[in-house]
Amino acid sequence: MKNKIKILIDITMTILFFVLIGYRFTGRTIHKYLGYSIFIFFILHHILNFHWYKNLNKGKYSFNRTLNTFINSMLFICMLGLIISGILFNRNVVDFFNLEGIKVFNKRLHIICCYWGLVLMSVHLGMHWGIFINMSKKLINIKKQIYMITGLLIAIYGVVSFIKRGIYIRLFSVTKVPSYEEAFIFFFMDHLAIMGLFIFITYYLHRLSNKLNKVNTISKQI
Repeated sequence: MKNKIKILIDITMTILFFVLIGYRFTGRTIHKYLGYSIFIFFILHHILNFHWYKNLNKGKYSFNRTLNTFINSMLFICMLGLIISGILFNRNVVDFFNLEGIKVFNKRLHIICCYWGLVLMSVHLGMHWGIFINMSKKLINIKKQIYMITGLLIAIYGVVSFIKRGIYIRLFSVTKVPSYEEAFIFFFMDHLAIMGLFIFITYYLHRLSNKLNKVNTISKQI
């Protein structure tokens, strides 16, 4: 039951994150309240996964565990950056602490944390994507080859979207990327494909790493 709740919270956070990225479609007010919502789910997520923090000093650190810890830590920092910079968009907070001078920096920080958050969240999901695949297999009997081909096609679309939307620029917020009028569905599909790209890469690299570890373990035993 607890695992189902954790998965539900993760899915909800992912959906909220996507809608939050589409700020120009939702407007300031909806964006603000959705920001509060994802903050609440962010807290719940870490409460339910508190055992992960308790076990940080226990056991050995393999390559996968080290990478997973690094990704989780960076994602945590990105989410904190989003929350703090989001609070600093509040006019009352800016006036009270006399923070008018950090307005431009704060906006850049928010954009950087947003898109690094998208990448890191995708990598985080990719490292655990096997769980979702096993769950889907119980619901829908789809062959392994279909999963791979579908994932590859989404990843290719993700590469195109990553370049087309200048995500590589947004990750560092060096220059402003011009926006254009479009339907939300195309915006959503492109960003979903970008997420799929990083999930695909991470999932198969993670599988390759696990296979190499097994081969090394067997060779040492021989």
